[in-house]
Amino acid sequence: MPAAPRLIAIAALLLVAASGNLAARSGPVAQWLPLLVVAVAGAVVAGAPTRLWPLPAIWLVATLLVTTTDVPLDPAVLAVSLAAGGVALLAAVAVDLGPVLRDRHRRTRT
Repeated sequence: MPAAPRLIAIAALLLVAASGNLAARSGPVAQWLPLLVVAVAGAVVAGAPTRLWPLPAIWLVATLLVTTTDVPLDPAVLAVSLAAGGVALLAAVAVDLGPVLRDRHRRTRT
């Protein structure tokens, strides 16, 4: 991967981590949603996501790391953030594994 898309992919991961952190801290949607949209758009435009799972995975990591701080967290918001990250991660893994499983299935038929 060339340097520019790699840097954009790293920036996208950092933006997703920041938005996950803000969301878990009960930040207003107007703060964290634009970060998330810019991160996903940047990753897609750069052609960086050969795999989709890192973006929701970093969301979950950032959300879990917030729980280790002394910042008071709303349990309901934290639960929603973790659930959304978990569902997104499962969906991304399923999308990533689809072509692999199809190719494996085709190879066994021939």
